[in-house]
Amino acid sequence: MGRVKSTKHVAVIDDSESVLLLIKKMLSCLGYEKVSCFSCPQTALDEINFGRTHYDVVFTNLGMPDIDGMCVIRELGRMNFRGAVCIISDLENRVTELAAEIAKLQWVYLLGSIAKPITLDALEKTLNKLPRPDEMQFAQNSAMSREELIKYLIGGNVVPYYQPKVNPLTKRVESVEVLARIFDPERGVVIMPSCFLATAVQHGLVDLLTTTIAEKTATDMETLSAIFGPDVTVSINLSAQQLGDLSIPNRLDALFKAKNVLRQRITLEITEESALSSPEQLESLNRLRMQGFGVSLDDFGTGFANFRHLRHLPFTEVKVDRSLISKIHTDHFGQAIVRSLADFSLESECKVVAEGVELSEELEYLTSNYPSMLVQGFLICHPKPIEELEAWYVKWAAQCEYSEKVKS
Repeated sequence: MGRVKSTKHVAVIDDSESVLLLIKKMLSCLGYEKVSCFSCPQTALDEINFGRTHYDVVFTNLGMPDIDGMCVIRELGRMNFRGAVCIISDLENRVTELAAEIAKLQWVYLLGSIAKPITLDALEKTLNKLPRPDEMQFAQNSAMSREELIKYLIGGNVVPYYQPKVNPLTKRVESVEVLARIFDPERGVVIMPSCFLATAVQHGLVDLLTTTIAEKTATDMETLSAIFGPDVTVSINLSAQQLGDLSIPNRLDALFKAKNVLRQRITLEITEESALSSPEQLESLNRLRMQGFGVSLDDFGTGFANFRHLRHLPFTEVKVDRSLISKIHTDHFGQAIVRSLADFSLESECKVVAEGVELSEELEYLTSNYPSMLVQGFLICHPKPIEELEAWYVKWAAQCEYSEKVKS
């Protein structure tokens, strides 16, 4: 049976004509017929900038003479490109990963990167990460105004989306991370955090955002238990800056107590945009543990997160950042860090979560070497509203059962 024809328009930028022909042929096999190929990056940028054609996705080679992929990404950011971008590269992994980080700083919606030689499977998996149409419009955008955010908060338009953390050995969902989204009912679109999180931080609305999400999550606990079982836990993001407020542990405690939610089923994922070192931050962290909440060190491998925090602070979970999980099956540096974390977890009973799993090779490596490590990422499940979780879980369980039968 042939593939469904896609209506999305794709631009491919590469200085090699043979690579352009190959990618165009592969895209055709995947159902993408609206493909424009450019061997000259400047011609592609002019085409995109003047708006003669609306492109949903741009694939750009990283290593090109004169105008390289980083220049292309920078220019796409300057022109406020509304589509998604994917990096194509035959350079070493760290160079590609740094280019990806730079892309995010340019306000570009990055799908990921594909290593050369390009395969049909890698191309398909990347395109499968495209947001839904209602999300793409706001996947990357200029920051929301304070007035707009307050309007959405008061109107009850901030909603929790859930992304499962799966035990690869049992195939069970042991936990779900809560991610904030805004639903605009007038336009029928979902607004991503990149549009409103910086505004919340700038205008002191982060606590209100967190409280709103926590309250709706507490209301959803009964449904989450019905889908995943009574032992499933929920993770809510809390910034290191918020821990500086000594009242936050008691406020969260009162919120979940009022909803009859056991504190043992709630984990606070501490995101570190600043050093976790002030007496107030450390007191709040300790009090959360004393009250029975789990505490997770998010994005380990970036920013201020390090082994010193794990050794001296009472974390119950550590989440390995995508930068260390990306292509871990071939990345010896990432393998060494994850191995050290796995050893530490055995000694301290601190769970380890590999986040950002996007390739089947990454999942296979982690499952083979660390079967007790939880995994999370687009390969398993995109963040979803609670209404879509049960259907996903039924499908996921069926796929796992089929895979086991094939293996046996």
